[in-house]
Amino acid sequence: MKNRKNNGQANPKKQQLPWVLIFLTIAIVLSLVLLGLYVWKNRAEDDPGKNAVSPSPIAQNTITPSPEPEQTVTPQPTATSDPEPTEVPVPTSAPSIAPSVTPVPKLPFEPVKALYLKPGSFKNADRLQHYIDLANSTEINAYVIDIKGDYGRIYYKSNIPDVIAANACDDFNIHTVIQKLHDNNIRVIGRIVAFKDNVMTSHNPSLAIKHNGKIFVAPDKSEAQWLDPTVRESWEYIGSIVKEAVNFGFDEIQFDYIRFPETSLYTYELNNLEEGKTRRDYIEGFIEYIREIVPEGTILSADIFGWPLIATRDSGEIGQTVESIGWNLDYISPMVYPSHFDKNGQNINGIRFEKPDIHPYEVVYNTLLVGKKRIESVEGYNLKCRPFIQGFTASYLGEGYYINYGVEEYRAQIQAVYDAGYDEWIFWNAPNDYVEEAFLPEEE
Repeated sequence: MKNRKNNGQANPKKQQLPWVLIFLTIAIVLSLVLLGLYVWKNRAEDDPGKNAVSPSPIAQNTITPSPEPEQTVTPQPTATSDPEPTEVPVPTSAPSIAPSVTPVPKLPFEPVKALYLKPGSFKNADRLQHYIDLANSTEINAYVIDIKGDYGRIYYKSNIPDVIAANACDDFNIHTVIQKLHDNNIRVIGRIVAFKDNVMTSHNPSLAIKHNGKIFVAPDKSEAQWLDPTVRESWEYIGSIVKEAVNFGFDEIQFDYIRFPETSLYTYELNNLEEGKTRRDYIEGFIEYIREIVPEGTILSADIFGWPLIATRDSGEIGQTVESIGWNLDYISPMVYPSHFDKNGQNINGIRFEKPDIHPYEVVYNTLLVGKKRIESVEGYNLKCRPFIQGFTASYLGEGYYINYGVEEYRAQIQAVYDAGYDEWIFWNAPNDYVEEAFLPEEE
């Protein structure tokens, strides 16, 4: 009976045992899971990038910044903190001394009323500010500054190998000058003395005009030497400077001494002068070459003597005639200084001026009138005229042959330009001792 009773009811101890085992198993599993999570978390904190799973944009920026967009190659290199070497300088936060790959934007055109500034005037901060103030308070709206000077010196830091080899350039940042002038709405005309060049001819005599097999040196106090315009490499050297200078943002490139030395004054040889070609052909060929290598829209001008406006031939065989020099130029700037005509008497437009320097209005007016008629007589000729006028007193002419050039003489020449039908002018005074009271206040 006892055995039957026990078989009919479960043993309480045996009934509790499975539940205890299940509970212990669950507890052990949970402990292992928690332990695993703890270990995984510690490792993740030690190496957040290795086990991170799809962090949010904020977390991604905080832990591992996303890569910068890949830079593509463009015509103008983009500045970086560690730029790779390129063929042209890369702009940095401080303007580079070398030519900028991003030119200073040019100013909209307006009739030029300008002064020539020597290097000492635009390279000195105080002097430059003086001329900025002058332009901001008067009718002056442009300055002509030297790129390549009278003896071949380059007035900025150049990257041209030939310039560097000849030690022909200054360590100067011309970019900042252009920027300051443009910031004040002042146009900048870059003057390049073309073929007169002592520096490069001394460095590379193969480019020089010769006399008796040696470098020609002018037998006067200038002791000037000249690049030979009949030598193609002379063109290319000047052209390399033009192309480099254009990158700075000059509003215009102006050539001076774009000619041969006067045969009326000097004796020399041109061993490369081709049969059937004239000196004029070489000068005009050079200008055409420059036009081909500069960007479209580049304004090109040339300073010429006042003589070609009134002469019927290439006086002195310098290679300049007004009817042909301008086919690839925008402007000529004839130097119509009264002091530069024959002090003993000059016939201009049918009028005899016994002492030209004492007649500033009449000489400038009549010279420009003759030149204007000649320019207008050439069909299809779009050449414009912006004369250089006299901003100095020519005391070297001797007593009785000159007058002091002050306010009255300045204004007389300006009026002569206007009366001749032109509205642009440039004053020349080599030491920059201008009569500043002569310039009208800036129009409101």
